[in-house]
Amino acid sequence: MELFVINLAAHEARWQAVARQFEAMGLACERHEASDGSQLPAAERDALFDAALNRRQYHRALCDGEIGCYASHRALWRRLLASGAPSAGVFEDDVELAPELPRVLSAIAQMPRGWDMVKLAGRAVEKIDTQRPLAWEHTLIQYRRVPCRTSGYVISRAGAEKLLKRRARVGRPVDVDLRHWWECELNLFGVQPYPVREAASSRDSTIHGRAVARPGLGARLHKLALQLDYSIANARACQARRPPSWRAEPAAAAAGTGTRAATRQS
Repeated sequence: MELFVINLAAHEARWQAVARQFEAMGLACERHEASDGSQLPAAERDALFDAALNRRQYHRALCDGEIGCYASHRALWRRLLASGAPSAGVFEDDVELAPELPRVLSAIAQMPRGWDMVKLAGRAVEKIDTQRPLAWEHTLIQYRRVPCRTSGYVISRAGAEKLLKRRARVGRPVDVDLRHWWECELNLFGVQPYPVREAASSRDSTIHGRAVARPGLGARLHKLALQLDYSIANARACQARRPPSWRAEPAAAAAGTGTRAATRQS
């Protein structure tokens, strides 16, 4: 599995810091130069960002950094399809990696087909629908509510194909779009405990730059309406989806934890 780190050319220090972490774990990673949203040619920007869609889907216009961030992730999805590889690991440059990351990646690589994305970073506490052993102390979870994180994830070829097909033009930030997994029929999972977390450098955002202005009353009401719509649509999608079959145990999971039935948490 190839591993990529999204990093702006101007942020060499961030690249060096995260590259040292991968090297210390014996993992090879490749620097993928991030798209600078403020420098995107107008034609490329217009091909990606749909202002009308944005007004329907999100409570404010996307900033240059958010458009560039989405373009960067899409470039890696296309790169995966062009490579012929079954999957790829995608990381942003403001992360801290846990020592168990190599064995988690190895276990994901051995999973049977049927998954599109596995998130490696998320919230401290998640709402979990189903779970099963993955590797040693780690479990593979299916979310009730997907977290807004793209700090680290593994994506399969099937996942990249779905996202590129269904997200030809976008109106939300990439992390928010992924929360709407049912729109792309995305089979999306996570790992607990997460082997990737945000570093202190994440507080100095290279996406937003200056603080986003406080929205007016109309925008706040629109945001509340979108949140309600999301909760309803997400609940319906979770209820309608079929539980994963978990047809086979990865070798690493079998060696580390043994086979257990998937459980459903309330």
